[in-house]
Amino acid sequence: MEYIIGIDGGGTKTEAIAYDLHGNELYKNYSDFGNLVLDKKKALYNIASSIDKSIKVLGNNCVYIYLGLAGVEVGNNKEFIETSLKDRFNTKVKAVNDADIALSAVLEGDNGILTIAGTGSISYGIYNGITARAGGWGHLLGDEGSGYFIAIEAFKIVIEERDLGLKESKLSRLLLKSLNILTDEEIKNFIYSNPKGVIAAAAPVVIEAAIDGEKNAVDILKKSAQALSDITCAVYRRLSINENVNIGIKGSVLTKSSRMRDLFKEYLSRNIESFTLVNNEVSPAKGAYYLAMKELNK
Repeated sequence: MEYIIGIDGGGTKTEAIAYDLHGNELYKNYSDFGNLVLDKKKALYNIASSIDKSIKVLGNNCVYIYLGLAGVEVGNNKEFIETSLKDRFNTKVKAVNDADIALSAVLEGDNGILTIAGTGSISYGIYNGITARAGGWGHLLGDEGSGYFIAIEAFKIVIEERDLGLKESKLSRLLLKSLNILTDEEIKNFIYSNPKGVIAAAAPVVIEAAIDGEKNAVDILKKSAQALSDITCAVYRRLSINENVNIGIKGSVLTKSSRMRDLFKEYLSRNIESFTLVNNEVSPAKGAYYLAMKELNK
């Protein structure tokens, strides 16, 4: 049986899913990171081992290996990974940015825009073969609207109240209680000793406070939703879309919070006349399958 292997390679893990030519999942496995910027040779080893596992189970009839990899556009990484895998597995291979397959997965291979708001934030779109992106600058330069951004904005309120001797707000009280933080030193420790993902995990506390009407939290959510709308609309304008557009969402800030989705839709509607919001939880590896099928059907 002929099959396609779709691969999603990120900074922490590589997911490989094999599909038959009708899109049915046949086999799935995981290996270590697939981000080529972290360590090119180690990433290749991790990716190749996940392919090896699939072929060992399904046989040698793999007609396409399609990869979405973080860092693939840096230097000669694309040529390196494609050539290495073609030589080893003797089949068609194509590597693209991980955002390409994420977009394709959520929108099932159609044109449109994908806005991601998880630990970071980015908007990416494709329309009639043209691509555009906005955001994705990382937490030092941007990532407005992300879980990390929401958490940091809340902590800024905490330290402002402490520095200026203001009455502690409900948001500050809820945030610090949820993290079992009491002192200024513990605040600094939490922010500067933890990875972004741990800090971003505090965002749901802010979102819940906003739902309860806490003014500071409401303001943070509005600011975040506006920022996500801004990067989405920037992509929309660059693609010159003149019809109803599918806008996919990914990342827990948007997919898990109806309040954030409602605000996001409200701000989008001020600038985009006709759109459909798509909340489709599916592995990015399925997007690799859709893109591979397009190539095979040319």
